[in-house]
Amino acid sequence: MKLVVNADDFGYTKGVTEGIIEGYHRGIVRSTTALTNMPWLELGKNLTKDCQDLGIGVHMTLTLGKALTGVKSFTDDQGNFLSKARIQSMDLNQEEVYEEWKAQIERFREVFGRMPAHLDSHHHMHVMNEKLRETAQRLAGEYHLALRRFCPYEFVSGFYGETVSREGFLELLRQNAGKDIEIMVHPGYCDLELYRRSSYNLARVQELDILCSDEVLAYIKAEGIELTHY
Repeated sequence: MKLVVNADDFGYTKGVTEGIIEGYHRGIVRSTTALTNMPWLELGKNLTKDCQDLGIGVHMTLTLGKALTGVKSFTDDQGNFLSKARIQSMDLNQEEVYEEWKAQIERFREVFGRMPAHLDSHHHMHVMNEKLRETAQRLAGEYHLALRRFCPYEFVSGFYGETVSREGFLELLRQNAGKDIEIMVHPGYCDLELYRRSSYNLARVQELDILCSDEVLAYIKAEGIELTHY
């Protein structure tokens, strides 16, 4: 069984970024995806210098931070993306989405000096509708990258919010024994920036604790589960 434990939101805030790295060094995180339009991306690059087997992808976004392309149709007067609810109600120009997501991928290549490990999206935008899915698949094909939900790793989403517990995480592993899976996680430290910006804040510390717990580490070892990334 191969297990990709992917930490979303790398680069979101300083605390989230440092917490994900903690999850790598002390726990089972071996994959993460970066919000390349956020100001903590450079810090993230510096923190990953001694993380040789950490796969880092691009967390394509249309709902958090500023657009990199200056697009006007789905941003506010300051260039910030509109809310998730607003985006979901709009018929987005897919060429503009393509250019924005492409710019986010290119920003990763500029900062890290290499290709990302895979692609996924913030708030699952790339599977919100068929048009966005096709745009994401177009980019994945052009860059020859794996895309979450459309790759050999079965996507497992039952570790978030009220479902977060040590036993719950172990149960996900038991339910998917023998499969190659990705479990989406959101570990991090809750700094003031995160507390003010996101309703999912203190729960990230709880996730980090579980992903670094002796019980989870022992189970992974005992079952011969291979921790990997895309």
